[in-house]
Amino acid sequence: MKGANKKIIIVGAGPVGCYLGQLLKQQGFDPLLLEEHAEIGRPVQCAGIVGRGIFEETRFPISQKSIQNTIDGSHVHFNGSSFVLNRGRVAYIIDRAVFDQELSKGLRVEFNTHVQQVSQIKSGFILKTNNGEYYADLVIGADGPNSRVRKSLEFSSDMKLYRGYQYRIKLEPRHQNMVEVHYVKPFSLFTWVIPEGNGTVRIGTISPNPYQELNGFIEKIGYKGEVLEKNAGAIPIGTCQLVKGQAALVGDAACQIKPITSGGIYYGIKSAELLAEAIKENDLGLYDRRWKEEFEQEIRICLLTRNVLENMDDNVLKKVFTYVKDNATLIEKIGDFENHSSILWSLVFNPRTYPTIGSLLMGMAKNPKFILRSLLRSPR
Repeated sequence: MKGANKKIIIVGAGPVGCYLGQLLKQQGFDPLLLEEHAEIGRPVQCAGIVGRGIFEETRFPISQKSIQNTIDGSHVHFNGSSFVLNRGRVAYIIDRAVFDQELSKGLRVEFNTHVQQVSQIKSGFILKTNNGEYYADLVIGADGPNSRVRKSLEFSSDMKLYRGYQYRIKLEPRHQNMVEVHYVKPFSLFTWVIPEGNGTVRIGTISPNPYQELNGFIEKIGYKGEVLEKNAGAIPIGTCQLVKGQAALVGDAACQIKPITSGGIYYGIKSAELLAEAIKENDLGLYDRRWKEEFEQEIRICLLTRNVLENMDDNVLKKVFTYVKDNATLIEKIGDFENHSSILWSLVFNPRTYPTIGSLLMGMAKNPKFILRSLLRSPR
């Protein structure tokens, strides 16, 4: 079945689901979005920092009404050591509710509709919800880390869910246009301080015990201010099957997350573009093939890096952090906010890094099971 007659249901009206919906509307489809919450954009489950490419490199124009502040770099800390990365207009701080709401304009969305089960039948899919059953010729899971579409249709995945927790606090930041990153484990688990630009900061963390870590950090730093909002969410890190028959996953549901920084909006948006094109061509397999061409090597390299560093002790991590600190100028020149493998390769092929690599190899040798797991994640 082709064209406007194809019944397409997108489960999840977050930014990626709404962006995909807009692209499909441009192509003559009339997708229906099922959203479990009562409104678009809430509850907030994101730190709200995006690279400027989100507003400059998309096929459907994204409103800039959500932009609250411009970021010119970061102060990076670990174990008493720190350095600064200066990168003008590298990112924006956005109001996620406004961002999502702008993307949803003109779309057909049914709210308070929680998908409980997705079942494949001969001609398509039946979606069982708290509001009755829906039929779809094609179903798209854009329903986040705990995707019901992914679980119901048994997409294969090796993702691991990390926990994030964040406060919005009425407080003047120490740096108006710079983010603070305090690593728990370089370069995967960290706490952030993000200036909104209006006398409010977002302080959050991704760590094994985020609530405890966040409150301990705030007490240690001495931040005092009124807590305006509390946000929490899961971050899926790993890989996932994207297509299964006439069903597909996109965004967090598909584990399309940057493994180093845990950001997902950019990858989700670009993946939605690939999926929309595949739907237009009536070939979902095209989505899978083009996504692998565009992102798979980047994801696997960064997953391997993350896996290695998460299994190193603090002595090795101090050496890695010091090496990165000593090469901050190089990172400023070649760093890509969305694609991190270019930085990794530049550092790896620098002869000055050999002692640091030696320390990593020694750390890996102490854990044979870890070596096997790392090899399974290695880029192909």
